[in-house]
Amino acid sequence: MTLDSTSTIALFQKYVIPNYRRYPVNLVRGEGSFVWDCEGNRYLDFFPGWGCNLLGHCPPAVVAAVQRQVATLIHVPNTWHTELQGRWAQLLSERSFGGQAFFCNSGTEANEAAIKLARLHTPKEKYKIITFEGGFHGRTLGATAATAQPKYHEGLGPLMAGFVHLPFGDLDAVAASIDDETCAIMTEPIQGEGGVRIAPDGFLAGLRRLADERGVLLIFDEV
Repeated sequence: MTLDSTSTIALFQKYVIPNYRRYPVNLVRGEGSFVWDCEGNRYLDFFPGWGCNLLGHCPPAVVAAVQRQVATLIHVPNTWHTELQGRWAQLLSERSFGGQAFFCNSGTEANEAAIKLARLHTPKEKYKIITFEGGFHGRTLGATAATAQPKYHEGLGPLMAGFVHLPFGDLDAVAASIDDETCAIMTEPIQGEGGVRIAPDGFLAGLRRLADERGVLLIFDEV
């Protein structure tokens, strides 16, 4: 039996850490662009899963594919091969920058991996990573240090060293900040959590040019 909203909220208040301010609604179903609460009220969802449900809630083709997969294999660790993972990596490679794929559980984990790979790829004296004000890269310690928003740093210091925070869109500031200790530039092409701020015209191409000229890596956080 599904609990009503009041009972569900009471359950959360007792057992779930309140790291987010939640709406006083108990959702039980979704379809397309709509969700329903346990009282039968329908809501138009303008923010589907913070972007995770870009195809809408419960699209039949996705539901069917998930059901087929979990009926065959639910999880396989990285010590084994599976055809679907190989084919998925191939599709990503053919439709993006080429090369190989590293699969992660979340955008934050992907950014942590990118930070590690950038530092491992370059000589040990190169450790600085340039990021941009208003950006958001995740809530783990490395990703938090990369996030140039002081409100996310409160109470967590000292943060991981080596991140240089610059104004979003300022190529001159980037050019002036790259030095012999810089290993990478990391940015969101569109800052999502920062207010859906689109990179100014020429900014991303300028970052590519600077990265190539100065011998540093360019990381796009495109969650």
